[in-house]
Amino acid sequence: MALLFGLQPVLTGPALTGVSCGSNRSLTCVFNLVASANIMVVSRANRMASIEQTVQLGTLRPKAVLSLTRSFPRGRFLLLWALVWAIAGFAVAIGIGIGTGADFFPTLRISLLFAEVVGFTSLVSARVVFPRLANLPYFVFLPLQVLTLLSVTVFGSIAVAMTQPLFVAARVTTSILIIVINAALAVVAGIGLYTYDSMRRQIEEQYRSLREKEFMENQLRIAREVQQQLLPRETPKLEDLELHGECVPARDVGGDYFDFLPVCSGMVGVVVADVSGKGVPAALLVAGIQATARSLSGPESRPAALLSRVNDILYRSSSSSRYATLLLGFYDTASKMLCYSSAGHHPPLRVRDGNVVELESHGGFPIGMFESTVYRENHTRLEPGDLLALYTDGLVEAPNAEGREFGEERLGQLLCRLSGLPLDRISDTVMGELRSWSGDREAHDDATLVLARAR
Repeated sequence: MALLFGLQPVLTGPALTGVSCGSNRSLTCVFNLVASANIMVVSRANRMASIEQTVQLGTLRPKAVLSLTRSFPRGRFLLLWALVWAIAGFAVAIGIGIGTGADFFPTLRISLLFAEVVGFTSLVSARVVFPRLANLPYFVFLPLQVLTLLSVTVFGSIAVAMTQPLFVAARVTTSILIIVINAALAVVAGIGLYTYDSMRRQIEEQYRSLREKEFMENQLRIAREVQQQLLPRETPKLEDLELHGECVPARDVGGDYFDFLPVCSGMVGVVVADVSGKGVPAALLVAGIQATARSLSGPESRPAALLSRVNDILYRSSSSSRYATLLLGFYDTASKMLCYSSAGHHPPLRVRDGNVVELESHGGFPIGMFESTVYRENHTRLEPGDLLALYTDGLVEAPNAEGREFGEERLGQLLCRLSGLPLDRISDTVMGELRSWSGDREAHDDATLVLARAR
């Protein structure tokens, strides 16, 4: 038991040892000397530990591992800690010898032992014991800190004193004074070291959070650039069909995508997709979908068959958590028919003669979720003046301050009211209404709107 107590005191600080003085003046000098040495030890040793841990901040390790490495100092730190407390004990022995005239070597031996007991008492208490009591209320935690340091230091000092019974018997008052001062210094050193560690951990956590934030912002910046590069730069020109598309990226870049596929003269493909996830992974998935759809589309392509092939390629080349809802359609100017297929995407809206309807859509599973998925096709004939709208959920699910969504009904009413305007004006007005609806709330999903109007 005495050995255990002696070990814990070692963790507190050398200042405790420096208190074995004779006269009041020499006692004050020794106390100040040891306290200064203790502060330098804590600063120096913990600065080394902090530097080592800061270097590792680029690697984000699990919290459990971080907690463990903080609780137990490393070998070099322990050696440095013991060395500095030994120096403090040596200084205390010199002070006691000068102040009281006691024999130097017996005084040095007991002073060194007391110093190490105090130093390691503070260290063990601050690094191992106190963090496990930190969740207690402060009015309970602080007295427990003081009580722990005092009791362990006193018992450890008594254990040390028992190794030098003749010295203690000859200098009872000095020995008691050393124990009392060591206990007081242990409280100061232990609580000071714990406070220092707490502040250091807070700074490290803030720095780590800043690094994570910078990493995410860099990912989002790259994703925005990739997303903008993947959007079509030119809109196909058809005699009987106008086309226009707009994607408003959110801060978190949700992975919306649209494209026009110039299959052949008199035929065009339209793609609208919403990819799961955010940032660079979502942007890379969009790039894969675009490349696959463009390479596989042709004059003889059918939407359902093309969706199935894109689905199988995506399923085999990405993880199960990567998928996308997608609507793919081909418009033929000769037949005025739009043939389309949906992979879990919102069905198109059609405005005709001032009425808006949601077109029939046999939606299948999102692409990339299951292998060998079979999709069904739908057909609709576009009459002159018909307005067709394809969109993503970031448009209709955007909430306002009260939490209500923008909704398909509101979108349909806007399209009916604006159907006679140029497509770019319709798109700008809809997006403006969406921003007014959301107010100051930051959008966390992209909003995409693709419009087609028959002539």
